[in-house]
Amino acid sequence: MSFVDNSVYEKLDGAVPVFHAPELSSLASEIRRYLDAGISALTEIFKSEATRRVVSAAPELRAVVVAEDEWEKAPRESEHPYPPGLPYFTRSTEPPTLVFPEKLSPAIRPRTEATLPLMVWHELAHAFLLRNPVVKTPAWLREFIPQAASAAVARREGLPLESHLEKIDRPDFTARTFRSPATAEGQMAFQNLLLSLGNAAVEEFGEDFLNRLVHKLWREENIVGEKRAAAMLAEALGSGSGAWLEMREEF
Repeated sequence: MSFVDNSVYEKLDGAVPVFHAPELSSLASEIRRYLDAGISALTEIFKSEATRRVVSAAPELRAVVVAEDEWEKAPRESEHPYPPGLPYFTRSTEPPTLVFPEKLSPAIRPRTEATLPLMVWHELAHAFLLRNPVVKTPAWLREFIPQAASAAVARREGLPLESHLEKIDRPDFTARTFRSPATAEGQMAFQNLLLSLGNAAVEEFGEDFLNRLVHKLWREENIVGEKRAAAMLAEALGSGSGAWLEMREEF
């Protein structure tokens, strides 16, 4: 019996079914609302590049909201549990699963009313991106797409994203100079840089570049190196983006 089929867990129907420990029903309901909004927005954002119509349904998924004392039992691809409090997407189950903790890790900063929905939409965007094969890319490009997508959904939903971004501390590295391994705080700073860049890109060029960028990646057959990744992003953003990217301190 799989973790989410455990009879102790309850189920909330929605665009993505949400399984949860009985004591986490309120949190599960909140996450379900964000998932419903995210599925609707991301299905439209990642529609067919050629026809500009949705040609397939959203990826089949389920979500599970895990109690703290059961985190080590949550579905995962690796032998060892993921760090406590960090949401993630796993294809180790059928259908794939979005895993959300009872409490977010203290490393996830800043804490505003936008924090949880951004986390939900980020993981959901990973699921959308990985429904088709994706070649290896630099880490910044691989994470930029979910961060930009979550910013796009937040803007559609009217979340106070700017006030959230104002609380971000700038690290002494850029998205492209960041290197792993890093502390949880360093990883969060890296993600925040990409969220800031993604939001600025959506504001400057509109959200359609995400569609172009994702479809470019789906067509790629070879490993994408640093130079090619930067060129793909500039091509997707469109005219004037090269100079714009050079001016962005996150990049």
